[in-house]
Amino acid sequence: MLSPTVVRPTVVFRPTVVIGLGGTGYEVVLKLKKRFIDVYGSVPEVIRFISIDTTENIQEREKSPDGTKVFLEPNELYAISVANPLPLTRNDHIAEWWPRDIPANALINGAGQIRARGRLAFFARVGDIKSLISQAINAVREIRTNKQAFSDNYQVSSRDGVEVFIVGSLAGGTGSGTFLDTAFLTRQHLNNFSNITGVFVLPRVFANIPQTHLVKSNAYGALKEIEHFWGLSPSNSIEIDYGVTKIKADRPPFDAVFLIDGVNKNGTVVGRPDDLQNLVADGLYIQIGSQIGLDAANVADNIRAYLANGEKVRGRNINYCSFGFATLTLPVQQYERMKLEDAQSLLKNELMASTPAIDLESDIARFLEDCKLAEATTVLNALTESDRGGQIKPEFRIGEIRHDRTALATIKELYKRQLDQFEQRTAQELGLSFYRLEQAATAAIATFWERGLNRPNGLAYVLDFLSKLSQQLDELQQSVQRKSQEAQSSFNALKLEPQEEKIKEVAETWFPNKNTIQAACQRYKERADQKWKTYLHWKRCDKAAELYGVLRAKVEEIKEKCQRLHSNLDKVYRDLEQSYHEVNRQGSNDNPFIHTIGRINLQSKRPKVTGEDFIRWYREQSQTLTNWSEKKAEDVKNEILKFVDEAYYPLTSMTVEQVLADSNPEDAGQDLQQLGKLAVPLWQYEETEIPVQQQHVITEFYYYGVESSNTIFSDPPLSSRLPKGSNNPSFVPTGEPHKVMLFRVEIGVPLFAFNGMRDMESAYLDPNKVFKHLHRNWTNLANLIPPEDDGGALRWFALALAPDPYKLVVNQGRKYFVSTEQAKRLEGGVLPLGGDAYGGQSLRKLAFKAFKSNLPLVKEIADKVERITHEDQEKAKFTLQNYINHLNQVLNGGKVDAQIKEQVEMEIQEIEAYLEDLDVII
Repeated sequence: MLSPTVVRPTVVFRPTVVIGLGGTGYEVVLKLKKRFIDVYGSVPEVIRFISIDTTENIQEREKSPDGTKVFLEPNELYAISVANPLPLTRNDHIAEWWPRDIPANALINGAGQIRARGRLAFFARVGDIKSLISQAINAVREIRTNKQAFSDNYQVSSRDGVEVFIVGSLAGGTGSGTFLDTAFLTRQHLNNFSNITGVFVLPRVFANIPQTHLVKSNAYGALKEIEHFWGLSPSNSIEIDYGVTKIKADRPPFDAVFLIDGVNKNGTVVGRPDDLQNLVADGLYIQIGSQIGLDAANVADNIRAYLANGEKVRGRNINYCSFGFATLTLPVQQYERMKLEDAQSLLKNELMASTPAIDLESDIARFLEDCKLAEATTVLNALTESDRGGQIKPEFRIGEIRHDRTALATIKELYKRQLDQFEQRTAQELGLSFYRLEQAATAAIATFWERGLNRPNGLAYVLDFLSKLSQQLDELQQSVQRKSQEAQSSFNALKLEPQEEKIKEVAETWFPNKNTIQAACQRYKERADQKWKTYLHWKRCDKAAELYGVLRAKVEEIKEKCQRLHSNLDKVYRDLEQSYHEVNRQGSNDNPFIHTIGRINLQSKRPKVTGEDFIRWYREQSQTLTNWSEKKAEDVKNEILKFVDEAYYPLTSMTVEQVLADSNPEDAGQDLQQLGKLAVPLWQYEETEIPVQQQHVITEFYYYGVESSNTIFSDPPLSSRLPKGSNNPSFVPTGEPHKVMLFRVEIGVPLFAFNGMRDMESAYLDPNKVFKHLHRNWTNLANLIPPEDDGGALRWFALALAPDPYKLVVNQGRKYFVSTEQAKRLEGGVLPLGGDAYGGQSLRKLAFKAFKSNLPLVKEIADKVERITHEDQEKAKFTLQNYINHLNQVLNGGKVDAQIKEQVEMEIQEIEAYLEDLDVII
């Protein structure tokens, strides 16, 4: 059987820091960390995670859906809780932005959907947060500086810069309250080659959760701030005072912003926050691993390059992205179900099942016979067997004793001396024989255990055998114990005193007879020999009882090991059952973004998993099942699963790319097209909201997660069937052979075109929903939704403001005037378009409002502009281009009010569109 070897791709990572904000950010970071551990076994050191939240019980939210113990380390977690925040609001650097009438409650269990409270907690811990971010960035940058490579599986990019991802929700209080300051602080530690990417969840997915009435207004306020701060530049910067430090923000906080909604372009709804967080983690995993060569551009680079021209639509930025994520997979969950089924069957039917009808009595009798333990007599004789053959025969030797009056004293002295020697010799010889018999019997028991256990269903057989053997040994022990007691009684009954009296009697007569004394001594010897023989029998019975007892204890010890092993196998079986139910549960939760290839006939490729094969495999590992008695249940389970994994290797080693390559190109193409349909970006927008001439700004990038950079999708026939955007797709090595993942990025949609944006604006404008911004003055930021279509009035107004030869609308003093046919009927020959500003509106906007409301005037100006343009188109184009440059120069000066700037930017856009139309016509 071939052993599977896991080969991971060589991935080149950029130094990366992922910062999760609030509950959503925490969950995404945790899931993202798990993905790296699943693939690489650990998180590469060049990647660091930080989770910042206003709750102190974030550890309680740690979980992994499949039960894997993945958690954030203490140095990855930071709670910005504040027990008494009220005094903080009296500090000047906080009081300048803190919205009035907001209760400064304790910030321990979250920010309560109040964005400013999340920001207050951030300011309270800004020193620690700054250090935390700085340390993480320096740590990953230092690794790249040292050109540290960790293994053959991943390397560190030689490109400069650090990738930072800031992840959270714009709907709550913590993520939405801290994302801007986190970005501004982070930017201070990065060079111009670094990227900050924001990945933010929109409020739709939280709409049905209790206590979320502020999510839409919060999100709209946060998006207004993002939109506004795209305009930051060295000439248009802001200063933020954090108390412990001041920073100058002269660049936008983000290089790219991903907005993730709870519904995709096809209308597929992601109803649960957990599902959406999983998709975000998948998208981040692909982005972080999208560096496929030392000099390759990653996702953020591509987006940054695409947005470099700074194009706007109706005066609004298009710097927003979303992504879709889908997976084309083999039936790996079915593999897992099948493997767990076979592992359970192996345990239940091949390793733990009761044995068929076996004549245990005969087996035990044969075993005892082979070990010479079946008959007590055999054991007793074996104990007293002489080294020279035959049985040990005890004998009292009287030698050349003098048969006179000294005979009694002499024979008693001889007996005493020889008795000590006999007892010592008996103990020694019985001990040696006992050791020999014990070793032989113990080895036989161990051999039986080894052979009996290492066969299908051997455990049940061994347990039954040992139980009956123990009982048999107990009976044999009791038998020889009874013999010992009888021998002891016989020994004690044999007295030498009568023979001693007889010797004394015949030796003390007046005329002692030598023959009579000799005969009395001989009878003494015979009685002593009988006594010693009885003693030997008594002691060998004791030794036999001890032997049976030792062997029975050994059997009980092995039996206890078998019972412990059986208990472990029971636990393993229950664990496998639980794992099987878990896999089934996961399989029943249909993920709408996963497409499984269904053309594989699994049953025909299913291996046969048998007990004999397992035992043979286990022996090939130089191991015996008896080792299981000393192992933990978890280790036993892992060994069984390893065997099953290897048995399934021919099936599970098939990769998605192999299956697709072996498929009919039409079938493979259908699978790939389905992948493309599932990976549509997670947002919806109205394309009709974008002028037709600018709908080209929306584009897509396709990133495929494949096993390695050497992929079949690079070549025909599959390369032509692969869904792709206007650019060639990129391939990201992920090391996962059973999956092809598609990360599909869409970019270039202005916020006002978003589906649901008007609902968010309505919630934002609701006077009952206050505390929408991070700064009390930011309510004056430009709205996300530009003014309604004016029927082309803005274009003609913008062109009329251009200098000669146009100059149809002029600004004189504090009023705008226009000379027209209508004006000839008025005193002075001019038509006033706007007076002094009121209600916070600018003169320019008031003038345009008056202009577009006068339809005859709009038509007259349009005709004049067209006539002027076509009299000398080259001069007109030159004049208008210079006018655009002049306006941009004024705007870049940083001294133009936000509302006027918005109006002028839209005018510039209309003039540019007019020039483009001229080029098309020419």
